[in-house]
Amino acid sequence: MEPTEESREMKEEAKRLAEDLSGEMFAFCRALYEDPELSLEETRASRRMTEVLSRDGFRVQRGVADLPTSFVATADGGKPGPSIAILAEYDALPELGHGCGHNLIAASALGAGKILSRLRGRLPGDIRIIGTPAEETVGGKARMVKEGVFRGLDAALMIHPGTEFRVHTTSLACQSIQVVFEGKSSHAVTAPDRGVNALDPLVQLYLCVDAMRKGLTPEVRIPGVIVEGGKRANVVPDRAVGQFSIRARNRASVEAILDRIVRMAQGLSAAGGARATVIRIDEGYDEMLTNRVLADLFKQNLSALGAETNDAPRDRMGSLDMGNVSQAVPSLHAYVAVAPETGALHTREFAEATVSEGGRRGLLLAMQALAMTAIDLLTRPEAVPAARREFLAATGRGTV
Repeated sequence: MEPTEESREMKEEAKRLAEDLSGEMFAFCRALYEDPELSLEETRASRRMTEVLSRDGFRVQRGVADLPTSFVATADGGKPGPSIAILAEYDALPELGHGCGHNLIAASALGAGKILSRLRGRLPGDIRIIGTPAEETVGGKARMVKEGVFRGLDAALMIHPGTEFRVHTTSLACQSIQVVFEGKSSHAVTAPDRGVNALDPLVQLYLCVDAMRKGLTPEVRIPGVIVEGGKRANVVPDRAVGQFSIRARNRASVEAILDRIVRMAQGLSAAGGARATVIRIDEGYDEMLTNRVLADLFKQNLSALGAETNDAPRDRMGSLDMGNVSQAVPSLHAYVAVAPETGALHTREFAEATVSEGGRRGLLLAMQALAMTAIDLLTRPEAVPAARREFLAATGRGTV
């Protein structure tokens, strides 16, 4: 796919506009860094973004999918055409602030939106900046997919700050669960036989899950914690609660592991006379399906900006609620380097990297590459159909 002359001209203009906006958007990135808000509490970040987008001519709908801090901002182009979304995250982590760099994600989406709004009279279709809260907890995007927020889109794009440039992203499917064991209290010294210990089967389940994981494929992760195990040592605990996060290559594998854990919990509870309840908590995350057409376009634009990508398979990966979006619409979740390769996300050091000179450079490149890729999709007639064909081949289904 070769860009048209019009596409090349607008992409050059987008690069210049990004440079003009870089100081303003870096200040916005720092403002979020200095004022971190936890999942579903991102009222100030959401308000700041929507106020800026409204001033730039976007129509803003707030509180979509019953998520108070979410939004969809839309700017129409000069004539009918594709609908391209750029996604923003802006929730922070407890104690670590923006240790995952969502402040820079929000700033890059906002900056790209401002660039494209200045070009919208020459672009067909529409651009949507979608604010997606609570990535770190309940999975805002997963809920928004269920509620049809991404219906009708032709592509969804976002970047994430990291330690490398990457366009072909994979992730693990995930489901968090809570296991509750209920027994009967009694004096743990004088009458333990008259009680039913709820903590015993939970401890046994924790050990059984660890043993089970060692027999599964290497990428499977099932971290767990005991969040409630009794009040005092001399009272037989009548309630014990554990939480586990099941991570595997795809949703089918996660569901199979969950079924095994349910059966183990039921067996262990029955053996000791307790009662077990297993419930799902938070939204389940699907595995990420990177759309190769979108990835190739983004890679070409990064290369034109002087950034080369790592295309080797990922040896370390977590879970993304962008995976749910990727199962519903052609999607890209690219990484932009802002920290050294030895760095790690979810640290105070990574939060600081987002407002360092490396963060400033990464933000500029992210704004430019996002805007340039959106221009490619809106001005090259073959791009969106090619992305749709690749998406259907990968999933076998259309948008929800």
